[in-house]
Amino acid sequence: MITLYAGSLVVTEAVAEEVQHRAGGLGQRWTAENPLLRLGANVAAQKIKSGEIRKLPLSYSRGAVDELDRVLRQLREFEAAQNAQFSRMSDGVASAHKHTGEAHSIVNALRTQASNHKTVLLTNDGGAIAIAQRNGVPWKHVGQLLIELGCEDSELEPEGLYEDFASITSQFATVPKQYRPSSPKDFQCTKETDGSCMQCTREVH
Repeated sequence: MITLYAGSLVVTEAVAEEVQHRAGGLGQRWTAENPLLRLGANVAAQKIKSGEIRKLPLSYSRGAVDELDRVLRQLREFEAAQNAQFSRMSDGVASAHKHTGEAHSIVNALRTQASNHKTVLLTNDGGAIAIAQRNGVPWKHVGQLLIELGCEDSELEPEGLYEDFASITSQFATVPKQYRPSSPKDFQCTKETDGSCMQCTREVH
C-alpha cells in the first residue's frame, strides 16, 4: 500500500501525534483490539519517522483557524446527532478531545484544494465522511484502497481482499454500513486496456 501511494501519502501533525500516542499505548484502557491497534500504530509511526509517510503541517493563519473551528463544530454536532438518534451516551470530557485529527485532515484538504491541487481524504470514520462530503472534500475508505491495490496487482484475488477488509474492520476502523463492500465481487478489478478502472474512479466521493 505504501508503495502504491509513495510520494503522495501525507498525514497532518495532529494525526501523527495520535499515531504516536497509540503506538505507545498511552492512557489506553485494555481492550481486545488494543494489541492490533498498537501494532498498526507502531508500523505507521515508523513510516512517519522515516519520512515514507510525510507530515503536512497546518497553517495557523486566521483563515485556517476559523476553518478548523467550523469543521470541529460540524464534527461534534454530527456526533451529538448520532448519539441522540441511537440513544448513545456521550462522554463530554472525551468528546472535547475527539475529532482533532479528522478536523485537521479535512481543513488541510480544503486548503490543498484552495491552492488548486488535488487531494483525497482517507478515512473510515462516519462523521469525517459526512463532514468531508458537506465541505466538498473527496474521500475514500480502506476498502476502496484495497480495491485499487487489487487492480495494481493481478495476483491478489478478490476473495482474499474481501477477507482482508473484513478482518481489518471487524474490531476497529469500521466503515459505515452504507459504504461497506458487501462481497468479493466488489473487489473484482475492472481495468480497461487504456488503464482506466471504473471500480477505482467511481469510489472517489
